[in-house]
Amino acid sequence: MWTLLLLPWAAPDLPVPPPLPRRAISPPAEPPPGTTLELRDGEVKATLYLPPNGDLASQQLSLQVHFHTVAWFTIAEHRRRGSRWPLLNLALGEGSNAYRLPFEDRERFGRLLRQVEDRLREHGAPAEAVIQHVRISSFSAGYGAVREILKIPQYCQLIRRVVLCDSLYAGFEPGPADQPRQAARENMAPWDELLQAAVAGRQTFCLSFSQVPTGTYANTALCAEALARSAGATWQPVAPGSLPAAADPAFPLLRRVDRGRLHLWGYAGEDAAAHLTHVRHLADLEAALDAVGAP
Repeated sequence: MWTLLLLPWAAPDLPVPPPLPRRAISPPAEPPPGTTLELRDGEVKATLYLPPNGDLASQQLSLQVHFHTVAWFTIAEHRRRGSRWPLLNLALGEGSNAYRLPFEDRERFGRLLRQVEDRLREHGAPAEAVIQHVRISSFSAGYGAVREILKIPQYCQLIRRVVLCDSLYAGFEPGPADQPRQAARENMAPWDELLQAAVAGRQTFCLSFSQVPTGTYANTALCAEALARSAGATWQPVAPGSLPAAADPAFPLLRRVDRGRLHLWGYAGEDAAAHLTHVRHLADLEAALDAVGAP
């Protein structure tokens, strides 16, 4: 269906994690410039946004995909970042099962990509144009879809970047009750291929995470610990005020891992506002990675 040759890359420059201060948001008073279309694959609905300055002249098209955020805000962040890529947004409901179950259909993501290709051709792309580059982001429960997509090699070959905005959870690994809990290996295994590709510099994998406790399952901080262990990476503490991101009074950057193109950025905060601030700075997280380039 799609083919992509991944070549070795030199070690990237180190990105600068952005500050994630409290940020109030509200729907825009006017529709955004550009074209907004609705897609459907069975029970799954998606919003496709084409920026007004988008370049559809190439036969090799690029696409940004985001899971679990209302479309008007994802579009606003896409525009704030200045991206010219088409954007596909999926807001399927609450809980990771709302995202996991639809994408257990291994053909669904491919069908959605084909629908996007058809719409892009209708709006000026060449008749032979196909999607060759995909960047994926998610918030909170949206990781459930991303994890299923990563299980399919033909999709992994398309992916250039994955950004998880406080958006990775797992069950607990069985073990003695008096030992520290760890994220279940079986839930973390689907991320291994992306993790190793990021360490090698072929793809980008960024997880920004809070300290919000989740009780009955592993939170994003514990999942970040599991990723770091699998990558053989060492956490680097971030001194207060040493970076703009470490100077925010509410949600300062506390620690980080940067190995190859794997970036794990841990911020303070244990409440709902701490969780929400990650997606409310989606454009800033993406821009921090844009600043040092991408495979």
